[in-house]
Amino acid sequence: MKSKILTISLIASSSFLHAGFESIDDDDLGAISGQAGISIESELYATIGSLEYTDEGSISINDIVIGGANKQTYFDVDWGPGTHSGNKLDGSIIKIDVLSDGDLVISGAPSPLVGNLIDFGFSTGSIELQSSNGLVSSTLVDSINVSGLIAGFTSRIDASSLHILTEVDVGIDDLDIDISGLNMKIENVFIVDSTYYEKIEAFGAGSATVDNLTAYFAVDLYADDEGLHINPLSLEFDMGIGSVSIAGESIGSFSLNNINLSQSSMIVSGHP
Repeated sequence: MKSKILTISLIASSSFLHAGFESIDDDDLGAISGQAGISIESELYATIGSLEYTDEGSISINDIVIGGANKQTYFDVDWGPGTHSGNKLDGSIIKIDVLSDGDLVISGAPSPLVGNLIDFGFSTGSIELQSSNGLVSSTLVDSINVSGLIAGFTSRIDASSLHILTEVDVGIDDLDIDISGLNMKIENVFIVDSTYYEKIEAFGAGSATVDNLTAYFAVDLYADDEGLHINPLSLEFDMGIGSVSIAGESIGSFSLNNINLSQSSMIVSGHP
């Protein structure tokens, strides 16, 4: 009796499904299964009131803003419509692909409609320290402001090892930090490719191209029993610091040529 009821149920279910759906022939099925990943176009403007890390005491980062830089020029050059996004991070196409070996690849690049660069902006308000009882509180940093350009990024998650390899081409046009806890301001910092100073020395200040202004960074990220490993594979760049002020008085500017941190490594883990 039970077998008859099961048979009738299967027939009824099959009839119901065929009533709502049509069968897909082999050609149509092949077209669906052969799709080359997903492409996403988006606009981002995000605000975070505060981000707080609590151990015994706590540290909080307030008034975080992520979006576009809302500037006309970067490195004193107008780079076209991709860098005119106002306060939104947009003008990019993100592609998501799962490869035949199971690896996940996420890549991003400027849309062909906007050129070869997109702008970004990041800022915070105060960074504050507080005791566990809340009676002691101090401001370490008043504000951080960053603007720059991105030429593209790629991140690959290895299915067998779960290593995450991330590559990005990025240039920091302006970085300002107001460190009230030390009565110090660091202003007009830029970070560019390690070829920058050699290029402008040979051909002049206006000769730098996109390749000279966007540094290539590659980082391998993975976890094991020791903790989270952060291993730079390529971390070479030039840096300029327009002004350092202490107690309201400037102590000058700095140029740092051919910084190489590629042999560094870091392990992040908890402690008792």
